[in-house]
Amino acid sequence: MQQYDMIIIGGGITGCAIARELSKYRLKVALCEASADVAAGTTKANGGLIHAGDDPVPGTLKALLNSKGCLMYPVLSEKLGFRFQKKGSMVVGFDEKDLAVLKKLLERGRLNGAPDLELIGGDRIFDLEPETNRKAKYALYTPHTGMVDPFEVAIAFCENAVANGVRLYLSSPVTAIRRAEGGGFLVTIPKGEIAGRYVLNCAGVHADDVARLAGADEFTIRARHGDLLVMDKNCGIRDVMTLYPVPKPESKGVVLMNSVSGNILVGSTAVMMEKDDVASYRDGIEELISSANRLIEKLDTRKVIRTFAGNRAVVVGNNNDFYIRPSQKVEGLFHIAGIQSPGVASSPAIAAYAVQMLKAYGVPMVEKDDFIDTRTPPVDFSTLTAEEQDELIHKNPAYGRIVCRCECVTEGEIVDALRRNPRPTTVDAVKRRTRAGMGRCQGGFCQQKVLGIMARELGLSPTEISLGGADSQIVYSKLKEGC
Repeated sequence: MQQYDMIIIGGGITGCAIARELSKYRLKVALCEASADVAAGTTKANGGLIHAGDDPVPGTLKALLNSKGCLMYPVLSEKLGFRFQKKGSMVVGFDEKDLAVLKKLLERGRLNGAPDLELIGGDRIFDLEPETNRKAKYALYTPHTGMVDPFEVAIAFCENAVANGVRLYLSSPVTAIRRAEGGGFLVTIPKGEIAGRYVLNCAGVHADDVARLAGADEFTIRARHGDLLVMDKNCGIRDVMTLYPVPKPESKGVVLMNSVSGNILVGSTAVMMEKDDVASYRDGIEELISSANRLIEKLDTRKVIRTFAGNRAVVVGNNNDFYIRPSQKVEGLFHIAGIQSPGVASSPAIAAYAVQMLKAYGVPMVEKDDFIDTRTPPVDFSTLTAEEQDELIHKNPAYGRIVCRCECVTEGEIVDALRRNPRPTTVDAVKRRTRAGMGRCQGGFCQQKVLGIMARELGLSPTEISLGGADSQIVYSKLKEGC
């Protein structure tokens, strides 16, 4: 039986950030993820905003961690090789009632440590973002708001954690947690039991279910469902600054933003639903479109290439805050739950906070002398100069074979992704690492090519490769030999 000091349950951006933070210490750490890839749940269904910290209520954990996390991203981006763009943002107001809210947000942001906030009006709004609806009268300008692809960040955290000794268990839902003789826990996953002195519960919308498995029925989670939509890169709007409406008590409202990959995103709605309901709904999409059209002059709905949805974990009776604390019922169990917005922005600060919580609890933490704090990023062929592309193709002709025409992804990049550690084993996992299938055709032209490359590189039949894990087979059988 494998023995660990720490077992982290949940491989979203929070679990992966904590795994990396713990890998700085002389600890044996395991990360268990129920899906076939990390970042396959709430993390992948997220717009990727790095909020600056003007929204959380002062005195909450969100307020403590949001601004800290935001300011950590530029350095982490450089060290771990993921894309981060500081685009700035405006919360847009249209009347005096909105102005009163913006003034409160300004004061709140300053109390939370969000730097360089400005309350602006008139032409300054349109100088900063010409696409803003001309009826706008006031705005709270936040220059440090950034953008990432959340799954790219989580993958970077995970790869760096694995490089520093963390053991990753994928397709490993936890089905039981029991006390071990002599202390610690025995955690049951499909491969059998693994043992750990401590368990960190980072299981997202299912964190309350995991807590109950361990005998700690301490909180209940409900899911806040959010629809999002993705615009084609040629939708007529490019490089738009992030635009928020005046927020509602339960959410920041529908936001219009420009992803690090160049697509306009609109999201998200906020409706309480079942935990595993990630379907897109007509009412939600219509709300996104009408809300976006209030922020800008006109959104061309003919240019929508994808709709998707995700669920954010809300701990009932916790004042809409993060829930990060040791269990009061089970010694050695720690909850990192209710990580809703601004969870992506806060994730590196949450990881540091979790380590401090463990230290305060008395967990021995000795830093490594050989921690690897950097990660070599994958090649992004589409961003290279013509000379750099020619040089790369000369070294490896696979970079000269375009697989995904929409996103200009080459065979060389897909092969590179399949040779990284941890290795992606599903088509969706390759998509999250290379963007093959994320463009206008949504995989209509390239999916079969990706499948063929994966079969060759992994030594598998196409029938053995799934879209996203269990019950998502793409090819069931050959129609004739020779195919």
